[in-house]
Amino acid sequence: MRVAMAYYTRTGKPFYFYRLCKYRNTDELFEFELDLPKVEKIYCDDAFSYDTMYADKAIQGKGAMTNKIENLNSQLRDKISYLARRSKAHAKSIEWLDYRVAIFFNAKNLGLYG
Repeated sequence: MRVAMAYYTRTGKPFYFYRLCKYRNTDELFEFELDLPKVEKIYCDDAFSYDTMYADKAIQGKGAMTNKIENLNSQLRDKISYLARRSKAHAKSIEWLDYRVAIFFNAKNLGLYG
């Protein structure tokens, strides 16, 4: 799954996007990029595909945004039992995982999760 904190509203509130994908490669990232609004900066880890795709826009490494991204990842694992590692509640199908993740991000974007 790819998660991007790609857009900030006029009030400065982040608006989250996600896309489920089978493989972590440049082709999947390109498909995801087509769905996102255009931004000036991309905060990401040191994965090769991000550097290839975004070049100068990619800001890689540790920083304040890394903490926000890791916090989002932690919230995903806490709120969606399908994403907990080594649990009996793992997703049985990609459809159900997509439903659960969509519900999470809708609630997140509405401000129901901190």
